[in-house]
Amino acid sequence: MIPTRILLNAAKANKKTPKVSLPVEMYPLFAAVGVAVASGCFFTYRHFAHDKHLRLWKNPDLSSLEEVLESESKK
Repeated sequence: MIPTRILLNAAKANKKTPKVSLPVEMYPLFAAVGVAVASGCFFTYRHFAHDKHLRLWKNPDLSSLEEVLESESKK
């Protein structure tokens, strides 16, 4: 039996598969990785924004530059 063009075109039209097919088992992995990346970004931002011991801004109380310069000038 030789398939006709009409039947072949109908079979192609009915076959609506996504271009990228992912196994169902990958969705929980994507969710876990998404949660891990989001929490990592959140806690990194929180650490940089609220940690007063980091010298990201000018903080003269934490700077020991003056002490080092004074000790070197005394020598």
